[in-house]
Amino acid sequence: MADLTRAQRAALLWLKNRNGDGVFDRTGVLIAAGERAGVMRMTWNTLGDRGCVEFYANRKRLRVTSQGALINLNGINESECKEREEAHV
Repeated sequence: MADLTRAQRAALLWLKNRNGDGVFDRTGVLIAAGERAGVMRMTWNTLGDRGCVEFYANRKRLRVTSQGALINLNGINESECKEREEAHV
């Protein structure tokens, strides 16, 4: 999956570091291991389209797929997804 952006890889790393599974709150923010993701829903949708994550439970939950678990995330910092989000505030 060389076509993933650094922000998409950072989002995937964030989720993998929090047990690989989360639930969307009523505002559409992903919560995993008790933490709110600093990632836009569009990023999760793109990762889903590329087979890295899958939505389930009527699209209220999200988990890393076996394909997503194989992606090399060396050199990626999960803070990259938060830095990008903060830039939009």
